[in-house]
Amino acid sequence: MKTLRRITDVSSVIKYSFIFFCFLAFSKLENDVLPYSSAIFVTSTVLGASLFITPLLYLGSFLILGASDLLLPACIFAGVILITVLIYRKFKSNYFIEIIAFTLIGLIGFILLEGQNAFITIEKRVLTVILTTVLTILTFIAGKAIKEKGLKFKFSLDQTACLLVCVALFGLGVCRLISPLAWKGVCALILLGVCYIYRVGICSILSTVLGLSLALFYNDVSYVGVFLVWSVSIECFLRLSRYAGALSLLICDYLIQVVFSVYQNYQVIDFICILIGCGVFCLIPSSILKNLKEQLYSFREKQLTRESINRCRSVLAGRLYDLSGVFTEMADAFTNFKKNNVTEESAKAFIQKQVVESVCKDCVSFSRCSSKNAVKADIEKLIDIGFAKGKLSLIDMPKDISKNCSNPNNILFALNKLLADYRLKLLEDKNLSSGRDLIASEALGVAEILRGLALETGSLVKYHNTLERKLCDELFKGGFNVNELLIYGENDLISVSLITAMNEFSLTGMQAIISKTLGVQMDLTDRNKITEDKCYLSFRRAVDFDAVFGVAKAVKDGSEKSGDTHSVIRINNNRFLMALSDGMGSGKQANAVSSASLSLIESFYKAGLDGNLILQTVNKLLAINSEDTFTALDVSIIDLKNCSADFIKYGAPYGFIINDNGIKIVEGNTLPLGILDQLKPSVATTSLDGGDMIVLVTDGITEAFSSSGEIIDYLRKVPAKNPQTLANGILEKALELSNGKKNDDMTVLAVRVFKKNAV
Repeated sequence: MKTLRRITDVSSVIKYSFIFFCFLAFSKLENDVLPYSSAIFVTSTVLGASLFITPLLYLGSFLILGASDLLLPACIFAGVILITVLIYRKFKSNYFIEIIAFTLIGLIGFILLEGQNAFITIEKRVLTVILTTVLTILTFIAGKAIKEKGLKFKFSLDQTACLLVCVALFGLGVCRLISPLAWKGVCALILLGVCYIYRVGICSILSTVLGLSLALFYNDVSYVGVFLVWSVSIECFLRLSRYAGALSLLICDYLIQVVFSVYQNYQVIDFICILIGCGVFCLIPSSILKNLKEQLYSFREKQLTRESINRCRSVLAGRLYDLSGVFTEMADAFTNFKKNNVTEESAKAFIQKQVVESVCKDCVSFSRCSSKNAVKADIEKLIDIGFAKGKLSLIDMPKDISKNCSNPNNILFALNKLLADYRLKLLEDKNLSSGRDLIASEALGVAEILRGLALETGSLVKYHNTLERKLCDELFKGGFNVNELLIYGENDLISVSLITAMNEFSLTGMQAIISKTLGVQMDLTDRNKITEDKCYLSFRRAVDFDAVFGVAKAVKDGSEKSGDTHSVIRINNNRFLMALSDGMGSGKQANAVSSASLSLIESFYKAGLDGNLILQTVNKLLAINSEDTFTALDVSIIDLKNCSADFIKYGAPYGFIINDNGIKIVEGNTLPLGILDQLKPSVATTSLDGGDMIVLVTDGITEAFSSSGEIIDYLRKVPAKNPQTLANGILEKALELSNGKKNDDMTVLAVRVFKKNAV
């Protein structure tokens, strides 16, 4: 509590000391003491300054300046303003025009009461009152802007203009009150500080305003030019260091006098005053300047866009999560509310009843047969045989039915028809159940994707304001003019988006600067032309590894089209998929099945579905097809970030991993996709190194070689650097071993993983 009170006391002392100095400076805007400081009094009291301390400082300023004859008019003015402020504070009313009117009323005393003003003409007094009123308007607008906005919000044009006019008049008052040399030293400190903290250009504007004070004092506009030269010099050399900027100002001011003789009488004291201002700037701790610069930058940054982005992400995440719940409920509905299928016992009873109703009931022996339980048992036995064999014939007839039944052929016909209908019903129920399971699994997959997107989108984007400014500076030094720049994300997800001029520039050079500044390798991921002179660029953290591939294939003799298809696609920034699909046989049908399987797998992986769900779905789609559509599938998912691979095989032959340590075989022992409704793949995971080569082949290649050992012996003899060369070599060797005959479609897919910048 004591510390807080001490800080408050210190800030109050500084505040009222500055107000008192403003009273003195504005009273000396001219050679004579005039009531221009009344404008400061009105502004300070209206904006909340103490109604006790402020009047005392206001009246005391006239005593210090030796203008005791102005005390009575000043007391009258202070009384009018204080009464007005008290009334408005009591009723908590806002005012602006009213206070101007009361200012005019209070200043009448300066017109009517002569005293020290006896030698000043009435016209001059009236003009002084008018100017004081105008100055009151300017100081009120500027003071209110500072109080309400501070450094957190941008001033409007009229507020900025009023503030600059007040600064120029304050400098003129300092020149008359103390010395123009003192003002030059203060200006040197101000320009160095502003140029260090703010962007290029603000220092030049401020230098014009500060130089205007000396121009009014000396009645020489050349001082405005001098201060402009100061600002240019500071902005050029402050990039090196703040000490270089301060030294450049000293040298620049000295050269202005030596070369152009601008100053009327340049003495050592001129140099010393500027030296003091530069010295104070150099002695200010860097931590204070950097902290102030950081705060001012954060105040000026446009946060609305960033907050809007995070707000939209949060809303979108909520919607995605709700939508994932919808698909989860759909999956539960398809799983839990299945249609009750016909049991075998109920089907047998139904068939027996239908046979009796359609065949036996119209028979003349119906009554006699119905009374014999043995006949009924024989029909049940015949139905059991039909369920076991699928179709009945005369040799399946029990002796009692063959001997006693007058319509055995009709019974066989009816039973076979009912058995066929039952088998068709079972197939429909099975397909319906498989379809429900397929839809349920896909709904769950979609739900998982949406839930993952919700979690990813729901995490708020973190921005890097300090790093953005550093990168902007580095790009500017490298010759790249960036209009806007945004760095967001963390670690592996860090991204840089920027808008730059649409001119000829080196993307490689820009990428190098961004990578060096961020400390990680960055790659260009997006480029888009916005307007005729602007383009958008986006960079993301690069993965350490990349891959190249080669493929060689031959079509079976006498076949129009190969049943083998292959795929190498980038799933996301870190992973890519390589796959071989070998459809049953060769030709258009095999190619269609193989291509459809790979297309589905590619689409599902790109959508982000789980790998097991993808392969189960493709397997079910092939299995429920009425035709014999199955395919051997060989899939490898390469993770370029961790440099590892997942190998998934459905009836595919062995694959190979070739590296400096030897050759590793990747085997699989499952059936092809589409044969069984439920089928688990052969899955293997292994780590890779830069330079490893992965080779996948179809059975047309493996059948040409006598064994896997023969393929390994061949691979040991050939260099495994270029994947296309290796694929061509394996195919040529297979054709050589089969005497040029292509008994099946042949395909070789080779992929080499390499560390970037190591090719």
